[in-house]
Amino acid sequence: MYRYLSNEIGFKTTTTTLISSLKIVVRDLTDIPTISVSKLNQDEVSHAIDVHQLTWSQNIDTSKLIREYKFNSFKETFVFMGSVSQIADQMKHFPKWTQKGSVLKVEMTTPDCQGITIKDLFLAYTMDKIANNIQSQPVENVCDIIKIQSNHLLNTWNSNYNRQEEVKTQEFQKNILQL
Repeated sequence: MYRYLSNEIGFKTTTTTLISSLKIVVRDLTDIPTISVSKLNQDEVSHAIDVHQLTWSQNIDTSKLIREYKFNSFKETFVFMGSVSQIADQMKHFPKWTQKGSVLKVEMTTPDCQGITIKDLFLAYTMDKIANNIQSQPVENVCDIIKIQSNHLLNTWNSNYNRQEEVKTQEFQKNILQL
């Protein structure tokens, strides 16, 4: 099952339209490079950050996602970078990062459209999942790689939107009943 990863909304978006435009359904991460994407506006980026509870922010001109990761050791930082590198390579979408000791500063943007796209948000989501896994299990060796199942990752991304849609529908129905 394939669905394009794009946001071709040229009018004021409703929450339902916004949610639908940010869902990703692809076979696996290697399909992502072939998908056409467009620059998201500030509201769309903020909405996705909220839905997925990401700890990322937008820079001042909203053209990049930014985040600083602080790990317990250089070893954890190195494992994180190696794990993200494998995913980024599959997606053909790469973060800009600077690392010093156990601190890693990350910026993401999509150069083709000079702004934030769904690819940036999905990679940010993936990076947060990898960071959470590293912090919840001991790292033995700098050559360790945190394995993330792409199907599970894609399904949880979309289920976050499904839950959001259900909440909005329930709120709408409650408001209708109060009228």
